[in-house]
Amino acid sequence: SRTANAAEHAVTNLFWTSEASVILFLGLPTAAYLLYAYWRNAPPIQNLSETIANFNLFNSLYSIFLSMALVTLLVNFNNVQDDTREESEAMVSMARLLNGLDDAAGAKKALVDYAAAVVRYDRPAMAQGEMSPEAHAAIDGLWNQAYKLQPTTKAQESLTRLLLQDLADITKCRLTRRIKAKENLHPMIFGLIVAGYYVMLIKTWLTRVGNRKTQLAFELPMFAMVILVITVIEDLNTPFVGIVNIDTSFFDYAYKRVSELAGLPRP
Repeated sequence: SRTANAAEHAVTNLFWTSEASVILFLGLPTAAYLLYAYWRNAPPIQNLSETIANFNLFNSLYSIFLSMALVTLLVNFNNVQDDTREESEAMVSMARLLNGLDDAAGAKKALVDYAAAVVRYDRPAMAQGEMSPEAHAAIDGLWNQAYKLQPTTKAQESLTRLLLQDLADITKCRLTRRIKAKENLHPMIFGLIVAGYYVMLIKTWLTRVGNRKTQLAFELPMFAMVILVITVIEDLNTPFVGIVNIDTSFFDYAYKRVSELAGLPRP
């Protein structure tokens, strides 16, 4: 569909924009360093053992810093994934509860409208780190219809309480998506990661040995590994964008199920 293609196009653009920043700020300086170090016949550093000891201390601190950023974003990623699944489950649960109430046609239609808005508008918007105004209007309409429910029996009162709890869960999970859809790593943290990488380049030059082939055999895997880790951090920084992203197929399932439960044609 046109919406799906637009969403895919947006995800691709944002992903390559994110990865291009890593290549620009890290890859190009690394390539320039390797070319300079390879072609310049600089003598090996004197007092190499003391310099390497200082270099190892910096590497340990930098590794800990990268690990903390990576673990923090992984925990955030898993939390957003859980909330996405919980929001979808709450939609289906709410649709089932509405079938036990009288005069709930308006609420059923409002729930289907919200599920449709999430699939059609929210997902493309989340790829841009935003939330759609259409889904905002739909969740407001769903609350307005929930206020109009008038249970007539004790059983319906119990169903209404459970229904409102599901609606509250949907709203809470939606707020989480709104907060986490944007970049979750503070720009200062990313700046420190880039600055630390530059320091590592300088430290590597200050620990050079006479044999350039040996030096390059040490440097290339290290640079590749660090850049790969930083790339993963940048990818996890936007949970709904990139190679590693939140599975939003739960919303498709929820949309189909609430439509079926409401007695409307299956999308």
